[in-house]
Amino acid sequence: MKGKMYILFFSLLIITGVSAFSATIPEVWESPFDTTVTDEKRLDSVLTLDDALQLVAAENPTLRALVFQKQAALGQLEQAGLWPNPEFSTEIEEVGWDAPGLKESEITVTLSQELELFGKRSARKQVARAEIDATSLRTKLSAFDLYLETKRRFYFLAYTQKQLDLSLTSVELAKSIVENITYRIGKGAALESELLLAKLEAQQTQLQLEESRQEVAAAQVSLAALWRGTTSDITVSINSEPQLSSVLDKIASLSTKVDSTRNVLQLYRQSEILRAEHSLAAAQARPSLIVSGGYKRIEANNSNSFVLGVSLPLPFFNRNQGSIQSIKARLRSLDYELQRSRLESDARIQEGIINLRRSIQRHTTLDSLLLPTATEAYHTLQSAYKTGRIPYTQLLEAERTLNRLRFEHNDMLLEIHYQIIDLESITGLTLRIDKEIE
Repeated sequence: MKGKMYILFFSLLIITGVSAFSATIPEVWESPFDTTVTDEKRLDSVLTLDDALQLVAAENPTLRALVFQKQAALGQLEQAGLWPNPEFSTEIEEVGWDAPGLKESEITVTLSQELELFGKRSARKQVARAEIDATSLRTKLSAFDLYLETKRRFYFLAYTQKQLDLSLTSVELAKSIVENITYRIGKGAALESELLLAKLEAQQTQLQLEESRQEVAAAQVSLAALWRGTTSDITVSINSEPQLSSVLDKIASLSTKVDSTRNVLQLYRQSEILRAEHSLAAAQARPSLIVSGGYKRIEANNSNSFVLGVSLPLPFFNRNQGSIQSIKARLRSLDYELQRSRLESDARIQEGIINLRRSIQRHTTLDSLLLPTATEAYHTLQSAYKTGRIPYTQLLEAERTLNRLRFEHNDMLLEIHYQIIDLESITGLTLRIDKEIE
């Protein structure tokens, strides 16, 4: 007996604890799309991220589908609040074979109505409201995922565009070296082997250029598909000096957003549905009252009378006790899932912050130290090669190092964008580095 009391107390503690906490949980998962703007951006111009988001808000069918999902949930709430329909019945008694017609019959006509007691209707509405809250969260998450996908495709197109620019620079650099060596061979100051190496490098950079062009074309089609674009001739524009310091300042507060992370919020909404279903199961375990009233006609003595009735099922057996026990067990399990989800969400946030800080530090080092040093070293070695003080192999190595660092710098910027998108997908906060963060 004492053990059952402990289990009951623990169950109530979980239910009330989840209820009190879920009532105050912050939801920051608002749609970042501005659906009130009707002036569409021309597709033949350079697009910023805001332009792309505006096009998606105006044309992507996902956002429109989410509106109908909310309407469907509201329809369930209306359905839950409806009363049962009254029932009409008629009964004819005392109809004998030896009596002509219905002269000896008794005709009863009644109208009955089920009265849902013990909060059945309000419990159904509570379940419907919990479903509406869960649907609302799902639509917010879906809209936010569309925003994240737009950012991901937008920044990948920006990345491929930069790759193409770097490839063009590499081709021009390789061609200038081939021309320089050809000139020096004519003067007897260079070897044919140097020209072969330079031509090989030029061919490799040309192949890389063609691959970059194909990547740009594929990324353009991918981005335009988000607003059903019919053209792939899209160019995007991003800030050449992203506000990395601003995003570093903002991510410091992400550790406090564990209770509003995606998985935790979904579990909270699930717990609200379970608690509503628990209330409904408890209400449905109690009987409903059925009242009826009608008219009775007795043909034998030509008399009429009113008929009143009340019926109430006897609740000898609780037919919902299994459902109630099941819901309680699911709530206890859900409590542990919430604990696990909070720990995992916190770990993902902390890991994401560490990785982002490391990537930003690497990007800053490339931007302020490694790239300037490699550029200066290349120009120094180029001058030394022209005067015959070093072999071409040293200049070739310097050229490859400079190109590698340029591409790595672009790779690192894309990685930073993706890491920011990953943090956004966990916390629901919009982190922008293409402009000042408010």
